Amino acid sequence: MKRALLVSTIVAASFVVALPAAAEPAVDADRYRVEGGGYAFLYHYDGTKRVCTIQADPTTVRCGVSAPAGTRITVKGRSVRPEAVEVTDRGWRYLDTLTVQERPRTLPEGARLSVHGASCTALRDNGLECSVDSAGFTQEDGRFSTRGRTLG
Repeated sequence: MKRALLVSTIVAASFVVALPAAAEPAVDADRYRVEGGGYAFLYHYDGTKRVCTIQADPTTVRCGVSAPAGTRITVKGRSVRPEAVEVTDRGWRYLDTLTVQERPRTLPEGARLSVHGASCTALRDNGLECSVDSAGFTQEDGRFSTRGRTLG
């Protein structure tokens, strides 16, 4: 009896361990739709609200971010600190600014918005992870990291 109970416990435990972690809950994308057919949302990072947009044709994610200290880009012959990032299926690049006319709603922590092949997840304890195919970025715990090819 003890042997059967032990085997049953081991088998049950192996099934629990083998199950994948639950995916972040997806939100209803229509709640984030804005004029012109795109999508926009706010996320919290570093004590402030930041904005993101997702557009189609081609799928493009643009988000306000906190670029690493010392990061500079050249805009109209001037060296500036980027305030945003743009991600497409071809890769990513920094932007000097991001202006949004809409007043988007906040994407709750732990929630994921997926639309047009792009996916953004508001991380627990603030931050964001976004991707389009294999390109993307993560803004979390004072770090900003990118994936994919850097575009000019």
